[in-house]
Amino acid sequence: MKYVKFEISKFKGIDHEIIDLSKIPQWKIFPLVWLNESWKTTILEAINFFQEEMDDDKKFTYIHKKDLANFTWEITCSATLQLNNDDNKFIRDFCKQKKLILKNDIDEISIKKVYHYTNSKYQSKENLWTFQIMVKTSKERNYKSLFQKNKDVRNELTIQLRKRFPKILYFSDFLFSFPEKIYLEDLDERFPKQEQEINSMYKNIFNDVFSSVNCSINDFLQKKRGWDSWNSADGAAANAILKRVSSALNKNIIIPRWEIFPWPQKDIEIQIFYDSVWYYFNIDIGIWDSRFKISDMSLWFRRFFSFILFTEFRKARDEESWEYLFLFDEPASNLHEHSQQKLLTIFDRIVGNDKAKIIYSTHSPYLINPKYILNAFVVKDEWRNNIEDEFVYRQNIKATSYRKFVAQSVEDYSHFKPILDALDFATNPFELTNNIIFTEWKHDYYTFKRIKEKYFNKIFKHNFYPWWWVTSYAKVFREYIANNRKFIWIFDWDDEWKESKDNYIKDISKELESHIFTLNDIDKDFNGKTTEFLFTDDDRLKIQKTTFPDDTEYDKNHFNKAIEDIFINNKECELSEDTLNNFETVLKFIKDNIK
Repeated sequence: MKYVKFEISKFKGIDHEIIDLSKIPQWKIFPLVWLNESWKTTILEAINFFQEEMDDDKKFTYIHKKDLANFTWEITCSATLQLNNDDNKFIRDFCKQKKLILKNDIDEISIKKVYHYTNSKYQSKENLWTFQIMVKTSKERNYKSLFQKNKDVRNELTIQLRKRFPKILYFSDFLFSFPEKIYLEDLDERFPKQEQEINSMYKNIFNDVFSSVNCSINDFLQKKRGWDSWNSADGAAANAILKRVSSALNKNIIIPRWEIFPWPQKDIEIQIFYDSVWYYFNIDIGIWDSRFKISDMSLWFRRFFSFILFTEFRKARDEESWEYLFLFDEPASNLHEHSQQKLLTIFDRIVGNDKAKIIYSTHSPYLINPKYILNAFVVKDEWRNNIEDEFVYRQNIKATSYRKFVAQSVEDYSHFKPILDALDFATNPFELTNNIIFTEWKHDYYTFKRIKEKYFNKIFKHNFYPWWWVTSYAKVFREYIANNRKFIWIFDWDDEWKESKDNYIKDISKELESHIFTLNDIDKDFNGKTTEFLFTDDDRLKIQKTTFPDDTEYDKNHFNKAIEDIFINNKECELSEDTLNNFETVLKFIKDNIK
């Protein structure tokens, strides 16, 4: 089971918005982008609202501040979930236990969480389920809705299905102040409420760490108490568990990330203490022959360590058939650009087992992988630039898909230009980008980049970059020629590009003759071909079938979507020797001519 859509109404500054996660390709990582104070956090809070339970005295915080005087309305969050084979087997087995026969499987269910308010006071909550289950008994001929047939059984089924909902894990901040002591037991009223909450948060995450070595904090605590009562067997078991937990932390946090936690070499050790009432543990970081507490480490280290700790051990376990949905609010705040890019590799690792999705907010261009750009949402307050009277101003937070955002642009752009403009990104004036291979449109970019990384990465080190219309190159041509940059443009062979190429050379510089090439310039066998026809007929259809398995003939739109899917999700699709030879010819030509 996985979330595929959220629909939110009247939540803080969101009047009505839909966050659709279901488009093809099936993406797993969704950035929310814009500058600071664009209310990206509100989108994350609204999604978390679907599963969050809050005390009644805090429910007024969901109301927009302009409506606090008299809010008589409903705040809603609907979630649409896609069911898999295991979920449908669960439903069939449930019906079988109730002596019922299920007519057919269910693709999706929708649940709307509704908070009712009158005069700004919270009144009640309800959950409205939308799904159609048709059942009958062995003696009946016709199927009926389970809701009509037996409401009690339907209600019992909804209770059981709710237990299978993907967990939403919302991390509003990773700058945690590690407590000096992490107690192994739940704290009582002798401790301040905030300390109780912080300890509970850390206790829960470390219970997942203990679970990764087939134990639990309660199991360990029982053995630890036996050890302190002079039970040597319990003592040996407790020691073994601590070593395994320390090893799990090193294996999952430090060792795979030497490039993030570089020299000097570090290791993690868990130590248990007793303060006459409670058992607690500390995390020590070993550097050479010295040991440091987490609080002694740098801000950079604490941020990264916190992020990895709170995600690595919170992924869905093997016995679970549903996803986890991670919500990260500005996870790269205060990190250097290099560290932000390393964080992207952790994102890929989190979603790599097909049991997780990530939605994260960012205002940094360094925290957007080219793979994620098409599934980004540009978050803006649409009222901000349309109203002058502060007394009637109210937010209208919208999350526009990047595809739609680009389509609404009135200028010619490179594929990445709109996102850089949205983030107000300014390049370093001392930096000149060399060795760039510009491609026509994004799908050629996806194609060449995937082929290069999959088959020719060791021999071809240049970078590809997607551009736009054939008439939109004049400015960048002049800039690159003026700054003596190394670059090549590779385009399809058609009449439009032949004419455009001649005009650019005539109007800008004859130097462009050594920079602009069509497929026909590379090999006469490519005369009249576009990039997709560098693939053989069989390979084009094979690629298409990775996303559209029922296709029986080539369809350009489906082919392009399949290329996106393969690129974004690292899907495997072995290619024929003829196809690889065609691309090798192009890459060798680029390598020889960019010099």
